[in-house]
Amino acid sequence: MSSHRVVFFGTPKIAASCLQALIDKKINVIGVVCRGDKPQGRDYKIVYSEVKNLAIKYHLPLFQPHKISEITQTLKDLQPDLIITCAYGGLVPESILTIPKYKCVNAHASLLPRWRGGAPIHYAIMHDDSQTGISLMYMDKTLDTGDIIYQQAISIAQNETYRSLYERLCELVYRVIYDRVDILFSVNLTVQRQDESKVTYAKNIRRLDELIQWQNADKVIDAKIRGLFDQPIAYAIYASLNIKILSAHLTNIPSTLMPGKITKISNEGIFVATKTNDLCLTKIQLPSKQPITIKEMINGHHIFKINGLFS
Repeated sequence: MSSHRVVFFGTPKIAASCLQALIDKKINVIGVVCRGDKPQGRDYKIVYSEVKNLAIKYHLPLFQPHKISEITQTLKDLQPDLIITCAYGGLVPESILTIPKYKCVNAHASLLPRWRGGAPIHYAIMHDDSQTGISLMYMDKTLDTGDIIYQQAISIAQNETYRSLYERLCELVYRVIYDRVDILFSVNLTVQRQDESKVTYAKNIRRLDELIQWQNADKVIDAKIRGLFDQPIAYAIYASLNIKILSAHLTNIPSTLMPGKITKISNEGIFVATKTNDLCLTKIQLPSKQPITIKEMINGHHIFKINGLFS
């Protein structure tokens, strides 16, 4: 077991991968901080986060403050040498950043300074980036602005979805933390300042951001569908219903109708006009229904018609 004392902040699966790397590396994790439990599903059942489950499994001291400032004194009493964060879901105040000897380090799922903020994986796909990765950076009082300690990149596949890229980044952050955590126990690391001229922001996805704009090019719409699958999922409005669009594919059919108009319905999918080429929707979900492929849908009764309009 390492003699260095580490407190970890994080909540979802990617953070649990980071914590697991610390555990497997036999780092002395003296405390875990994650967000509060949230009810999920129709029955509002309380579900523990992946990080909380991992902390319980390994009997690690766990803290879930309503406000992070509530545990400032607790952290001072713990006397950590290092604080590591990954997808905690809140800004760590300066009063905590100054506690550990080796500062606070954040593992962020982008190649900073590109995509600072809370939704970097979504934005990387929606903006057709060719690569992304994991950045280890020192934390400061503003979000994702600290000096870069280490970065490792991976390519983004042509048909990548948020879900597939998220899973690969979970694996990558594990490798990065496992391989690089030892260098973090140093006061003389070589770092790189972020180039402010190259900053982009990945703000948290709003409901309006999930709505498909059919007047955009087919490639832009396809990237949005992939970038939001399977959380929170893009949608369009048809016959006053919110229709979730789970998957689609590009075609080489030039659009001749108004964007949003249905041009064809077949086993292959629902073809919808855009600013450029028709986009073929292959899997959708109607309100209060299960996801369904278009091939399955057309074998029964459905509401979609040629010249029908998505808005």
